[in-house]
Amino acid sequence: MQFSLKNLFENYKRFPEYKFPPELSTPQHYRAFYLGNYAYPTAGLCSHCMFMVVFALMGVPILAMFNIGSVILWFIAIMIHRRGFFWIAYLIATIEIIAHAAACTAVIGWDSGFQYYLLTGPTAVFLMPWSTARKVVIAIVYTISYAAMNYYASLTQPYVELRPIFLNALNYGNVFSFCTILAIISYYYYQATQNAEEKLEKEHQRANAALIERNLALERLNEELSEAADYVRTILPEPITKGAIHTDWRFVPSTSLGGDAFGYHWVDEDYFALYLIDVSGHGVGAALLSVSVMNVLRSQSLPNTDFKDPEQVLGSLNATFPGEENNDMYFTIWYGVYNRNIRELTYASGGHPPALLVTDASADDSQITPLRTPNHVIGGMPESTYQKREHVIGEQSTLYIFSDGVYEVEKSDGSMWCFREFIDFMNQPKTESQSRLDRIYHYAKSLGNSEDFEDDFTIVEVVFA
Repeated sequence: MQFSLKNLFENYKRFPEYKFPPELSTPQHYRAFYLGNYAYPTAGLCSHCMFMVVFALMGVPILAMFNIGSVILWFIAIMIHRRGFFWIAYLIATIEIIAHAAACTAVIGWDSGFQYYLLTGPTAVFLMPWSTARKVVIAIVYTISYAAMNYYASLTQPYVELRPIFLNALNYGNVFSFCTILAIISYYYYQATQNAEEKLEKEHQRANAALIERNLALERLNEELSEAADYVRTILPEPITKGAIHTDWRFVPSTSLGGDAFGYHWVDEDYFALYLIDVSGHGVGAALLSVSVMNVLRSQSLPNTDFKDPEQVLGSLNATFPGEENNDMYFTIWYGVYNRNIRELTYASGGHPPALLVTDASADDSQITPLRTPNHVIGGMPESTYQKREHVIGEQSTLYIFSDGVYEVEKSDGSMWCFREFIDFMNQPKTESQSRLDRIYHYAKSLGNSEDFEDDFTIVEVVFA
């Protein structure tokens, strides 16, 4: 039967006594098990059986009898090793090697060469799956034993005087055996190193292939995200430059695809609707939800809803887009309808920042009026109710609708630009050289702690003539 870990596992049910501890099922333990299955029978049983015969023929019965005990110890070590107790098996083998070398040195002398086997122990131990401290201790024990035997041999004479031809034969034979063992260990270590390098190279190639595949997937994903961002931009309304109402806007998506969207259109010849939504989170899901909401508002496809009534619009949106059906996403919205006949703006906001109505924006005494209603976000609570408010729009008034990404900007010192500071900035008079939208964008960009915004920068300007 071939001694291998594979056979041991395969024959476990037939031979339950060969149960192998699962915690030892590692590549390093496998190498130690594989090495011991060949080293112990070859170096232990075979060599000592041979020396038992050699010493008997040389007329040294005490060493022949000693080798009988050595054969028994090596057999015990083999059985223990095959059950996974590497340390106990190696300890028994160490005791036998040192004792055998000491006995041979004392009986037939240092020139017999049995002390060379003390050098095989420290060499082999570094292939074992043990801690460095234990390996160093074992090497020290072997070194001290070697030095002690050399010192003892220098002070005493061997008990048995062998003929020089026998001593030379034993010495050269042991040197040859030691070199053979060292070569086998070195070759085994070389094979293990080669196998490890081959595995590392395969894993490296596999990792490179996975990295290339991941980069390609990221490129495709970035292309898809870019296409999605372009699509969102294409469905945004064009600025209005003629008529009783002028509009302009700035839409700068963050590094990831966001959930901001806005729109405006004439509901009929007298009523003008305008809105801005901000879906929670980022990514394709948020963008799809924002586009869906915008399409519903633009096409006025909510059932049983008067799109000139912001209160009804927010209620219908909350019923149509529940969070549990949209991956637990909700959105905020500011929705207003302007009646140009009576210059009245009816509005409602659902968890959204207040719109800012700037009156006499070109004068030094301009005033800002926040327009907001205390309503819940859309999709958060199914039973939410919504309320609206009205505000009369004076001449030379400008309305600003925006998402929180406009003012929630982290400064270079780590602090956050607050909403109050944003209002103070918006209250500054307009200049002829730069529009307020460009000025707020560049100022927010200069405040930021990075080149890109953390959230979508979306602001809509509506000028009432």
